[in-house]
Amino acid sequence: MKNNIILFTILTGILFCSCDAALDVQPENYLFEDQLVTDDKSAQTSLVGVYTQLNWTYYQYLEVMLPLMDGSLTTTNSTWIFGEASDNSFDSSQVSLNTVYEWPYYITNSANATISAVTDNASVSAGEHDRILSEAYFLRAFGHYVALRSFGQFFDLSSDYGIVLQNTVSTVENSKIARSTVQESYDFILDDLDKSIELNAAFTYNYYASSIAAKAFKANVLLYMGGQENYEAAVLLADEVINSGDVELESNFEDVFENGVANSEVIFSRINGEGQGSKLSYYYQSLVKVSPWLQDFLVDDPRKEASYNTSNLLLKKIYTSGVSGGPANYMRLAEVYLIKAECQARLNLLAQAEETLNAVRNRAYGGAAPDLEYTSQEELLDIIFDEYVKELCFETGAVWFAAIRHGKIEEIKTNVTSSNQYIFPIPISELENNTLFGPQNPGYLGI
Repeated sequence: MKNNIILFTILTGILFCSCDAALDVQPENYLFEDQLVTDDKSAQTSLVGVYTQLNWTYYQYLEVMLPLMDGSLTTTNSTWIFGEASDNSFDSSQVSLNTVYEWPYYITNSANATISAVTDNASVSAGEHDRILSEAYFLRAFGHYVALRSFGQFFDLSSDYGIVLQNTVSTVENSKIARSTVQESYDFILDDLDKSIELNAAFTYNYYASSIAAKAFKANVLLYMGGQENYEAAVLLADEVINSGDVELESNFEDVFENGVANSEVIFSRINGEGQGSKLSYYYQSLVKVSPWLQDFLVDDPRKEASYNTSNLLLKKIYTSGVSGGPANYMRLAEVYLIKAECQARLNLLAQAEETLNAVRNRAYGGAAPDLEYTSQEELLDIIFDEYVKELCFETGAVWFAAIRHGKIEEIKTNVTSSNQYIFPIPISELENNTLFGPQNPGYLGI
């Protein structure tokens, strides 16, 4: 695995498609199914085909859209889907929305090709069999996790508005599938994460999946689902990640970004292959600016200088020109600490939550963060939300989802007036072609 990063360049290529149903697409690694996975090397090549989907252009659109939606960024180009993100108002007929919808299913579909090809394949050695499947199940869970947070009512376990779940390689014959409920969607994601954990892929580099990544994401999913048992389970999983010895907090906040893929803190990320720049790096480096509310939020925080350029308001912490647009950190250890602290606070374990939170705060303040001042569970939860903003702003939607979970989004973004705006509409093209899908998301036009 460690020697195959070059395959990202070899296999990188965007899956172009028409306005057919999003699931009616053969995965990029489809040719590496049963008859061609004949040894460890070909099984590994199939798995690399899944990772190539992380570099698909249109997912990087989503990375721009989420901080525009929470208002931490503004854009000097208010047209196209980025303008819609800034306004928190999306057109279900927008072609670029359809491409954002398709992207997570390219990941799940490619993962299904690898799972199908490797499972019980006697040509693959036992160790590689389990490792490859552990990574593939994680990646399938990750794709569905992205889809659910974007297009399903992830915030309501009782909702019928979940997502289409994909557990086999897509064909024309099976591409029409009804959406599942939110609970069914979460159950499917958790089952895949559990399989990944059980098969126990070791942590190597932060741009590969691992059982540690599966544990971190499972803790996050359980936090989203809520409830005492889920909070308690999430705390235990967070502890397993924190105490694993595989990752540790960088000594200095800025080192998380300056050290690139060599940093000690990131658990799972997307990186650019050698010679590849971010396809949207120009957007971050010229058109996106830090918003006034976030400037005010960070005014006295020591992480400000490492987060954005105070002279021109351009992003600094992730999308720096020095790393050609930078990686996307989908999960790092600081977020695991915040997940743990939030769960502890929601369990009313306030002293424990404060201790957990201070692991992140002390790093930000060089080892001596100011004392926290709060008198209630609600006040401590407010402080934890503030920490999500200060620590994770601009990072793959962490602030957007925390603001929804903490009931803050309508305060910080006045464009958001309804929970219908917490998710995107289902693209019209998907509703037209997948006739079994079901109804459009509430509040949006369409079938």
